[in-house]
Amino acid sequence: MTAPAPWPGRLSLSLHWGVGAGVLGLLAFGFWLQTVKGGPDKTALVQIHKSVGVLVLMAALARVAWRMREGFPAPAGPHAAWERRGAILLHVFLIAATLLMPLSGILRSLAYARPVSVFGLPVIPKLFETKHETLYAVASNLHDGLALLLSAALALHVAAALKHHWIDRDATLTRILGLTRRTGR
Repeated sequence: MTAPAPWPGRLSLSLHWGVGAGVLGLLAFGFWLQTVKGGPDKTALVQIHKSVGVLVLMAALARVAWRMREGFPAPAGPHAAWERRGAILLHVFLIAATLLMPLSGILRSLAYARPVSVFGLPVIPKLFETKHETLYAVASNLHDGLALLLSAALALHVAAALKHHWIDRDATLTRILGLTRRTGR
């Protein structure tokens, strides 16, 4: 991994907001799906959720690869050591969760004895002839638990960005919104 990047470029910003929007949309859609009665209509909605989830996984993998190549941006201002450590931990969790959420969803589908497809295009064939109860329970608990943890982490992430903007008065928020650029880059 290279040294911290001084300022995120367009690709970094696009990947950040693309994955972020996808995750937020999938979380909202997934929570709403919990309220829908079972049946063919719900099955079709779940298939949309799974398809978009696989696409978000691909974008999240691209984001991880780009982040490994470019490094993380340098902090936009001076911060206490506990803030820097907290920011690193939160970002590591967010990145890991954006990978684990769709992977646990894929595992959940496979354990239910279903193939994984993206809008009807087969991606992973059915692995089991019948539902694998233990694996399904583990995958479901992981997927549902991560949804709650990821929701809380995203709320903290947004709160931290607002704190940087309104209290610290640094460029963290404007930088990630792509509204300002440092000179010399």
